[in-house]
Amino acid sequence: MVNISDVARAAGVSKATVSYVLSNDPRITQQTAEKVRKAVRELGYTVNHAARALSANETKTFGIVSPASHSNYLSALFGLHVYLMGECAARCGYDTLFIGSDGADAMRKAWTSKKVDGFILMDVCDDDPRMHLAVDMNIPTVVFGSPKDSFGLDVVDSDFNKEANRIIEFLDEEQHREITLILWSKQIFKRQLGFALRFYDDIMAAARRKSIDVHVISPDDDDADPAQIIEQALNAYSKATAMVIYNEPATIVAPQTFAKIGVKVPEDLRVMTVFPKQLTLSMKIPFASVQTDIRQLAQTAIQLLMSRVANRDAPMANVLFDFPLVVEQ
Repeated sequence: MVNISDVARAAGVSKATVSYVLSNDPRITQQTAEKVRKAVRELGYTVNHAARALSANETKTFGIVSPASHSNYLSALFGLHVYLMGECAARCGYDTLFIGSDGADAMRKAWTSKKVDGFILMDVCDDDPRMHLAVDMNIPTVVFGSPKDSFGLDVVDSDFNKEANRIIEFLDEEQHREITLILWSKQIFKRQLGFALRFYDDIMAAARRKSIDVHVISPDDDDADPAQIIEQALNAYSKATAMVIYNEPATIVAPQTFAKIGVKVPEDLRVMTVFPKQLTLSMKIPFASVQTDIRQLAQTAIQLLMSRVANRDAPMANVLFDFPLVVEQ
């Protein structure tokens, strides 16, 4: 029977490198990965996930940790993230355990009772206590988000700096000098959630460099009516020639809202959004948008955690995706 040592010998690499390639570790070069995969194909090697788990004393289960409650809109979108991570994990021989808790206690219990091999942290805030627990207990953990400091934990997220700059550069080229910016709720900013803070800071800095005036609109809470928010922005800042929406519920209702009040996009108003690629076509979002690929993010989070479980001493990985800006025809 072919084993991992045979593959390593045929590919001219170490057994650890073969393990990294089989775990789709993004830190392995494409050339090395292809050598290993070629050896796997030629030798007919297959991974026995059950035997591997028993020999390594693993549960073959990852914990996905997130606050238990979201608004109605956020729950639907958040569910897509969790589903895709579960799907990617299953393809790699792992189960997932959803842990809905704001605190670190549930994490600690799951880890000490040996229910999981590691965690993926969702809705991460700056100085998140869950990150501190993971570091203090040396738990394999991937941060799915953009905290100011991950304290050495692996990170995967969008590259908000590049995306924000690309949006502003596009608006500058079209000579927009006054825009409105519809953001997530004030509650999300109070919770210091990294994805909201990083994008806001980066787009405001980019706008200042281009001397573009930005009117910021952020609803009081997550369940505020997004259609009303858009209408209020249009009424309050009627001279603005463009609108950037970084609020998924507002993006969803925006086409119907503009149609109802007779605003033509992009003729009357240039509208730009940051929105999941997986939903853009099905929801027929007709705006210029940075199309976030949730599947790619989910897959990378699972791959990073698999690699971290396999080698806790590997260098920290900080994988930020620069998703493309797609302009409607």
